[in-house]
Amino acid sequence: MSENIDNMVLEQLRLIREDLNGLRDGMQSLETRMDARFDDIEAELQGHRMMIFGLSSVIGQIDKRVERLETKIGG
Repeated sequence: MSENIDNMVLEQLRLIREDLNGLRDGMQSLETRMDARFDDIEAELQGHRMMIFGLSSVIGQIDKRVERLETKIGG
């Protein structure tokens, strides 16, 4: 009888180990996908920063042109 109980306990422990291994594999897969997604987001953010920097430069140039026109018209 004791041997049957031992076998049942061992079987349950084996099933728990398999479940834990499956969870570990799933978490590693999720971590890999999240790392890749964060890399994509970081690259996109860098692109937006460059675009904003370029736009601010253009806006500065337009502002200077407007000031010159105002000076010519006002003066």
